Amino acid sequence: MSACCSDTSCDVSLKSVADGCPLCGKNGRPLDPITLKALLTPAALRRGLPKNARFCATEDCPIVYFDDTVSFTEDDLIVRVHAKHPHADDVFVCYCFEHSPGTIREETEHTGVSRASKEITGEVNQEHCACEVKNPKGTCCLGDVAKVEKEMKRWLDERKQLLAKSI
Repeated sequence: MSACCSDTSCDVSLKSVADGCPLCGKNGRPLDPITLKALLTPAALRRGLPKNARFCATEDCPIVYFDDTVSFTEDDLIVRVHAKHPHADDVFVCYCFEHSPGTIREETEHTGVSRASKEITGEVNQEHCACEVKNPKGTCCLGDVAKVEKEMKRWLDERKQLLAKSI
């Protein structure tokens, strides 16, 4: 596996840090400045990079990146952030291979199962991922993809049960 998808970086739990988000107060996940350099707009880059950048994964908080001197919202990024829109069909959950809740749902509807996580795992094993620069979290997406796959499978099963009851 590539460095961006090592065992610890695929952990989907928030890691405790000293400083919380200046707006919501939740702890942020530290990330490498390369992620910000890749994803901030030119105007946002001109404002300067946080020295100890953190990612705020709180869905209803507009702040995406912060430290004690500067913060950035989704408007400052060149991509929409899955953590801020986890149920939006058109926001990528996998930025390297362009899987979204919508594409995962469509595949699950047509075939009964999504192969997104298996496909991504294969690409990661071939060192084809670029999570550290493409994913706003700066880490591997596999945990988030598995969560979306599970939600879509549950949704499909519930839909089938409702249809069976209505017949």
